[in-house]
Amino acid sequence: MTTEVVTFKPSDKIREVAETLRAKRISGAPVVDEQGRVVGVVSEADIMKLNATIPFPVVDPLNPFGVFPISAYFKEVERVPEEVAALFEGEVREVMTRKPVTISPDASISDAARIMHKNDFNRIPVVNEVEAGGGRRGGRLVGIIARADVIRVFVK
Repeated sequence: MTTEVVTFKPSDKIREVAETLRAKRISGAPVVDEQGRVVGVVSEADIMKLNATIPFPVVDPLNPFGVFPISAYFKEVERVPEEVAALFEGEVREVMTRKPVTISPDASISDAARIMHKNDFNRIPVVNEVEAGGGRRGGRLVGIIARADVIRVFVK
């Protein structure tokens, strides 16, 4: 597992998260509270969902010179960056995946691989606390296991 983990707070701006993910060349990271407890995970996919809420203008490819005036089309296209910018000013808590699946530091790499495969996860936060009933949600972050970590072990 990686112990030096990039993390975010629920109040961090989505723009900062996107910039950090790009700069660090990672696709997601845990979201932790003031006590270091994992409260969510934020990923590129979560951020990309924001763009899906913006209606892009559509031109009928079979009738590109239809009734839709070209000036109206360009006016709509100019509006899109403003809407994207407004969405990126939101907070991580608005887009993060809540109640993420986590794993114990004592779990095997096979367990981690099984969980990742079953749930189509790219990463799993590693936490040190177990809640009543055996769940691992809400524990303090001690590391993260990513797909690349699993592959690295399998290659060795």
